[in-house]
Amino acid sequence: MVRLRSAWVAQQSSRELNTYLRQRAWHFASCGNHAIAADYVIRLLNRHPRDATMLLLGEVTARRTRQKQLEAKCRQSHERLCTCMNVNNALSLVEDERKRETLKEWLQEPPPADDVELEEHIIVSEQEPLPETQAAVEVMAQRVSAKPLVGLQFPKQSIYGRGIYALTRVPSGTAVLADQPFVVQRMNSTTCAHCLSSITSASSTSSAAGVVCPHCGQESYCSISCRDAAWREYHSCCCHATNKMYASWESSMQELFSTDVPEESRAALCCLAVAKICAMATVQQQHPLSLPRLRSLRGRATYDAATALSEVGALAVTLAQSLHQQHLYMEEILSLFALVQTNEFLLSGGMALYHGYSFLNHSCEPNCGFVGTNAMNRRLVVLRDIREGEQLLINYNADLTTCVSYEDRRALCKQRYFECFCPKCIRRE
Repeated sequence: MVRLRSAWVAQQSSRELNTYLRQRAWHFASCGNHAIAADYVIRLLNRHPRDATMLLLGEVTARRTRQKQLEAKCRQSHERLCTCMNVNNALSLVEDERKRETLKEWLQEPPPADDVELEEHIIVSEQEPLPETQAAVEVMAQRVSAKPLVGLQFPKQSIYGRGIYALTRVPSGTAVLADQPFVVQRMNSTTCAHCLSSITSASSTSSAAGVVCPHCGQESYCSISCRDAAWREYHSCCCHATNKMYASWESSMQELFSTDVPEESRAALCCLAVAKICAMATVQQQHPLSLPRLRSLRGRATYDAATALSEVGALAVTLAQSLHQQHLYMEEILSLFALVQTNEFLLSGGMALYHGYSFLNHSCEPNCGFVGTNAMNRRLVVLRDIREGEQLLINYNADLTTCVSYEDRRALCKQRYFECFCPKCIRRE
């Protein structure tokens, strides 16, 4: 009976996975995210190579992403299927009439011209209910004041959407929020891999190289407490001494990060941060996008559909295997990229993701700023008197508040998918 029950559960799980892959493939093809759709199509066809609907959808998505080998393979496969089934056209094998007509239209559309950029976008919305997020922000506010001075609000009439607002009058210089990052990624070995503190300025009990991981000797920390915390939270999953596959991949990312090409270095930094999030999820036995402090964030990313399968798709496979995340697909990797790139704080020693600080909106004339010696003890302080009901605003990038032109500032804002409506930008100064 136990064996029969196990076999039934496995069969049910397989059916559910097939349904999920089909639904996601069709959904993203309908939304114009052809690279993500192609990833789901490939995964389904690896399980069911005679699925006529997916073979035709694979041909469509491959054509839209210039994957000529995939397009030819899907076409040849559904032609062989037609021969076996003694039919003239694979469309006749598609049972759903609506999908059959849609596929017919898609197959008749011409492929994109060679000189057209295949740019696609992915948008990630928050999963956490607003009251839960507001409660979390209230806890952060109580770290600096028994009675919270600020709170998370979502005014319906505001062009900013949700943001941090003053609940009472706040004098200049007052600390109003205290948050700690839930992910950091250092840029070099002179900072702690867990908190970004300078290792060289750490306590005299540590060596010049800091406190290193006793297993791999690769990661260095400013203290034993940071080393132990890193091991508990994520490093036990991705330590080079126990995970050779991950070690090989991370080494290649470190080489890419060390290049003189800013775009490649930034991409490598984001990849390493995404991998750390996946490692944290594995330790907690969760899916990465289900991590509590990620569920409240929003993000957006742009990717090249022509190269996404070979680059992002390959990354998804590598991280899924090396970090034991069975259902980690290209959609999830791109979603994590979107959350990291939209919410990252670039610091002197690396980048950090904060929960509460991610709800702060931008202004080229900010009324708030951060104080603190490292990523772990940063506090939000108001730079002038704040009236009750006024929104707290920071500068997302130091370059946005320097003496650059309005057009240059606008271009920098566009890189993070928003438009600034501060007085300075409204005046176009």
